[in-house]
Amino acid sequence: MGSSMSNPTRDPSQIRSISARWIATAESSEVLENHVLCIENGRIRAILPKSQFGGEPDLHLPTHVLIPGLVNAHTHTPMSLLRGYADDLPLNEWLFEHIFPTEGKFVFEAPVDEAKEFVRRGSELACYEMLKTGTTIFNDMYFHGDATASVARQAGMKAVLTQAGLLYFGDDAAFSALVKQNVDFCSALAPDSHVRPSLLPHSVYMVPEEKLQEVKAAYDEACSGTHVVIHTHLHETKKEIEDLFAKTGKSAIDALDSLGLLNSRTVAAHCVHMTDDEIKLMAERNANVAHCPRSNLKLGSGIARIAAMLEAGVNVCLGTDGASSNNTLDMLTEMQYAAMIAKGSTGDPTVLPAHEVLEMATIRGARALGLDKETGSLRVGKAADLVAVDLGSIEASPIFDPLGQLIYTNCRQVSHVWIDGQSVVYEGKVLTLSVDSAATDDIVAKLQDFRRSLPSK
Repeated sequence: MGSSMSNPTRDPSQIRSISARWIATAESSEVLENHVLCIENGRIRAILPKSQFGGEPDLHLPTHVLIPGLVNAHTHTPMSLLRGYADDLPLNEWLFEHIFPTEGKFVFEAPVDEAKEFVRRGSELACYEMLKTGTTIFNDMYFHGDATASVARQAGMKAVLTQAGLLYFGDDAAFSALVKQNVDFCSALAPDSHVRPSLLPHSVYMVPEEKLQEVKAAYDEACSGTHVVIHTHLHETKKEIEDLFAKTGKSAIDALDSLGLLNSRTVAAHCVHMTDDEIKLMAERNANVAHCPRSNLKLGSGIARIAAMLEAGVNVCLGTDGASSNNTLDMLTEMQYAAMIAKGSTGDPTVLPAHEVLEMATIRGARALGLDKETGSLRVGKAADLVAVDLGSIEASPIFDPLGQLIYTNCRQVSHVWIDGQSVVYEGKVLTLSVDSAATDDIVAKLQDFRRSLPSK
């Protein structure tokens, strides 16, 4: 018991062998005990029993479980500046009466340098929090993606994003110009190992079918041969489904499918309200679902039928959504909620066991983003994207099942994070990124003033 690591003082950048009490590879439900993981040139070179390791490991983690880096498959990083901004509201009121007006003021209508400053500071807050809680890859949807990409690179994180999420407000020329910016941005990103490209139609209710056709045609022409993730919101609330059907006679999932936008590159966030036929279609198209249980609960959107999706063969991964609709970007907490809600909503405690929810937060997220051959599990040859979680507190003891403690207790702490073998969090301290508190406070003060002009709850 206790979290003493008994390590000599050393340069974190020189760590090439890590001895951990447990290693959960996300390759299977098996948890390895007392093994050493070796890193070479940013890759996992070996995972072997400590008894077979010649010499002394560089780092001893006697009360820790080593897991793959967590994959946040749906988030809006700059919205960390709006954490707690409009709590306890239904989604439509939250979005259209509070979030969109605020983003209009600080992002869409602001001078470009001020808008990018907003995005940059929000992205710093988000990346810092994600690193502290074990996320190494995030799938982002926002605006001024170049600013977020710059922060991600500084942090050493991996990101999937584009220049701007696509919203259509009736201006054809402005929308076409935005599509071109995004296509150009993604084309330039293609060779980048840390920032990968995506296509970001916010939703079918905010980007009508004819505009989705325009987006698809532009991307097909410019980015053929590149794995461009199609990242969108889908069937989050009953109201959006009913409103769209009344307007078009179609569901959003049917609209995406008819355009060829429902496929293995699609990451559909939320998917709270899905019929059996729609779940079957998602499985047939190999489309991915980014489950966001805390956001769905907080906004009162409902409970997604995750057990049914998994049974149908849908690749379900996990996302936090933005901090404005969740209030945390902690994927460990998201795993806990996902597992417990699945059990409670089905009345079946065997649904979504600990090892499976870890897979949702790691290898299945990497698969959704087209990165599973590169990362997402601890396997020799893959990128050394690793997280050490300390289970050594009295509140987490005794430990009969380390994965159970990882998922179901609240007394576990991320102590170390490596991305491509580089130490980015060491003994709980973020090494690669700092937050400019003064600049952030200045933006928050302006947000406070503007918030007073919005409808009161």
